[in-house]
Amino acid sequence: MAAKDLITLTRARQDIQAVTDTSQDTLIGVLVTAVSDAIEKWCRRPFVSHSRDELYSGTGDRRLLLREYPLQAVQSVRYRPVTVLKIENTNTGLNQRATVAVTATGLTLVRVASGMVTTDSSVTFAGNPTLQGVANAVNGLGNGWTAQVVGDAGGDYGLWPSADLYVPPSYGDGTQSQGALTARGTFAELKLHTYELSGYQWDPRGWLLRAIPYTDPELLHPEDLVWPVGVNNFRVQYTAGYTTIPEAVQEAAARWVSVCWNLTQRDPSLRSQTVPGQVAQDWAERFLEQGPPAQVRALLAPYRRHTVWTNQG
Repeated sequence: MAAKDLITLTRARQDIQAVTDTSQDTLIGVLVTAVSDAIEKWCRRPFVSHSRDELYSGTGDRRLLLREYPLQAVQSVRYRPVTVLKIENTNTGLNQRATVAVTATGLTLVRVASGMVTTDSSVTFAGNPTLQGVANAVNGLGNGWTAQVVGDAGGDYGLWPSADLYVPPSYGDGTQSQGALTARGTFAELKLHTYELSGYQWDPRGWLLRAIPYTDPELLHPEDLVWPVGVNNFRVQYTAGYTTIPEAVQEAAARWVSVCWNLTQRDPSLRSQTVPGQVAQDWAERFLEQGPPAQVRALLAPYRRHTVWTNQG
């Protein structure tokens, strides 16, 4: 099964009466994954419980609406992104370009010298679990690369986990979150949300609340009980989705798989067939141009996410 599959093969076979064994499991498995993906897109939301790590812009409101729901748990809410690691390529005579990017596995450092592009991805989070370890690894590369951990009044960020530099993109399947930032003769500043928020509550329906007079002195006007306006100034790590997929969603997936499986059992270009003196058949497939079959739409309708747009965004 794929991670996003909404039903098992056993559940899918229950809605395909012509299948009484496992001989069609490979085909049915492909259809289950395809239908599960189509249901996610039609409902505009994932269903399977999974961990999220996302950036949010403060709205000035008491509620901060998260992208996924229902919430199962909130692991961390952090704010105030600050520079924690500076990387520079000081050999400007050798290198005409130098950039730094953060990926899911580590840093990608690129330099261009006399038209030759050199890409180095050897500085990994697995091999250098702290920010100081990353800085030491960059300093050992040569060719002008240098790095330093930024300090603050309480010490420095050297022992912070390096993997925290990476924030998974909230859309698509990309694996880069910061950069590529220029580093030729100047510092590329890698940032991290470093302050844990203590004054909030969460609602399983999918939002965070500031409704009780907590004290978060680092936030502007904490007595206002709002999420201060900013650009990606909050980082939220949480778990959302269903641990058990609702029965109506499972039945919708099973019925759609059944429809798709039956379509594979004949020439897809065939619309009608008549055998004189025996049988006449006609297949109406207009629903294929209109999204899920009507019976599937009816089951999924209560779970579909709806958005409201105004002239203010």
